[in-house]
Amino acid sequence: MAKISSYAVDGSVSRSDLLIGSDAESNNETKNFTAGSLLGLTQVEEVLSTHYDVDQEPSGLDSPLDIVFGPGGTGTTADPVMMAANGTLTFNQAGFYFIKVFLNVEREGSSGNVTVTAFRALMNGTQFTETKAIDLDQTGIMVPYETTIPYQATAGDTMNWEVMRDSSGIDGGGLYIHAISGGWSNVPSAEMRVYKVG
Repeated sequence: MAKISSYAVDGSVSRSDLLIGSDAESNNETKNFTAGSLLGLTQVEEVLSTHYDVDQEPSGLDSPLDIVFGPGGTGTTADPVMMAANGTLTFNQAGFYFIKVFLNVEREGSSGNVTVTAFRALMNGTQFTETKAIDLDQTGIMVPYETTIPYQATAGDTMNWEVMRDSSGIDGGGLYIHAISGGWSNVPSAEMRVYKVG
């Protein structure tokens, strides 16, 4: 058999072209793969998009509130993910995902002293991300927080987010909608988009 490097180079590739590789799930057995099957591993599809247009204010200090990302009932068990009314994201299919989260942190009421609005993500009931917090010493300030988290999910995994008014500050602050007067949609208190790879 000739060396691979001795074959002619053809710059055109179709999805049905075959490549040689090892199948790790079959004791590294040598087999053919189509170019199209490899391309499928790099496709990214949005599988959930939801936002919540209601203020979310924790009650008192050091009392976490589950963050709601939409009206609930988004997706079914037949979909890769689904969102419950209480903000629980359930992964119905194993795979690699990107979870994009937006939170709109503000303070309403009177200024003076400092509010400490903290938030975190939980995976299967255990803290998954580092705690984040925003200090505000006056009203009229809107702080957008946005992050994208990569996650290798197992079917049945659940993700929740919590927001809390920390007792290192005063009892104020939360996630608020912000009305836009220029004809655009309002800023939601929270938004989540989920993308599945492959």
